[in-house]
Amino acid sequence: MRCVESPSVINLNDGWIFNIVDKPEDDGKHPAVIMFHGFTGTHIEAGRLYVDIARELCSGGFVVVRFDYRNHGDSSGPFEEFDIDNALNDAEFMVNHVLKLGFVDSSKIALLGLSMGGYITLKTYAKMQSVPRALILLSPAIDFSGLNRGITQGARGDYFYFGAYRLKLSNALKLANSNAMDVAELIKVPIMIIHSKDDSAVPYQQSVEFHDRVKFSDKTLILLDKSGHTFDDYEVRRDIIRRMATWLKVHLS
Repeated sequence: MRCVESPSVINLNDGWIFNIVDKPEDDGKHPAVIMFHGFTGTHIEAGRLYVDIARELCSGGFVVVRFDYRNHGDSSGPFEEFDIDNALNDAEFMVNHVLKLGFVDSSKIALLGLSMGGYITLKTYAKMQSVPRALILLSPAIDFSGLNRGITQGARGDYFYFGAYRLKLSNALKLANSNAMDVAELIKVPIMIIHSKDDSAVPYQQSVEFHDRVKFSDKTLILLDKSGHTFDDYEVRRDIIRRMATWLKVHLS
C-alpha cells in the first residue's frame, strides 16, 4: 500500500510539538499507532528504528504518528529543561490530537513505546484506558527507581551531567523516582513486550516482572538473545517489525 508521509508542527501556548504522520494514500479510515520515543531519543530513534517501523506499518494499512516531546528533537525547548510530567502531557495531547484526525478509526488505536517511551505508554494507558486497543513495549524502562545515587554522583550545581547532555537536577531526580510497574494491574488490552537479554541500558528483567504481573490473558513476551537496547542487528530488527505488524493486524482488526 502506498503511503504519504507528512511532517508538521503543532503550536501550543508554551512551545510546539514536531510530528510526522505516515498515512495510507487511500481516503478511508484506518487503525492508528502512536509512537513514544525514549529518553534523549526522537521521532527517528537510533538507527532509524522508528522510521522503519512507521513505514512498514503504514504499508500494511496503519496510520502511524511519531513525534518529539518538548525539549527533545525538533520540538521546542532545550533538553536540559526536560520534565517527565511534561512528556506525559505531550503524550496525552497527541493521543487526543490523533483521535480528531478524520482518516483515523478512533476505535482502533495502539500505543507503542521504546525505553522511556514504554513508561510513557503505560502511564498514558492508565490515564486513558478507554482509548488504546493494544500496547507494544520495546525495551521498556518501566521502573527508574534506584537511579538516584548515580544522578547525585553526576551532579554539578543545579544540573546532572551525562555525556553531551545535562538535565536540571530536580527533573533528573523526579525521573529517577518514576515507576510504572503497578500499571500491570490495570492492563485489560492485548500487550506485546519485546526485550533483548543483552540490553545494557534497561535490564530485561523489568519486562519479565511486568509481564508476570499482568493478569490479562492476551499478553506476549518476546525475549531476544542479542540485539541491544534498540535492536541494532539488521535481521533481528526486520523480524521483530514483521512480528509487530502481524500482531497489530490481529489485534486492531
